[in-house]
Amino acid sequence: MADYREISQQYAQGGIKAAAVLKGGAAIALLSQAADLLEKGFGDHVSKSLSIWAAGIVVSALTWMVAFLSTRHVDRSEQAGRDQERGLRISDRYMTAGVVLVAISIALFVWGAWVLSSNLGGMAAAPS
Repeated sequence: MADYREISQQYAQGGIKAAAVLKGGAAIALLSQAADLLEKGFGDHVSKSLSIWAAGIVVSALTWMVAFLSTRHVDRSEQAGRDQERGLRISDRYMTAGVVLVAISIALFVWGAWVLSSNLGGMAAAPS
């Protein structure tokens, strides 16, 4: 029979890693082109996007911490006996907070990409 707790933990880990890797990869790709973009006057737009993505990486790291706390409360509930329901309720709150943080992290990626693409697209259309 499947161990749903282990499967849930694997999905959570995958989501947190994906959120961090997504922004990290985008930042590396952007930094690899930074010299050309700075030379062309796009420094402000690059800086804004990198700042937004950095905030998203921080949120991803916070998600890990919240996921750890959620798991810890599940463990405590299994050891608590009569206070089991309380531990599970606390764990559920942390789990919900983790899902919200992952969503915020992904939204920060999309926002950073939008800031960069909309500004670069507008400037690329302008005559030089």
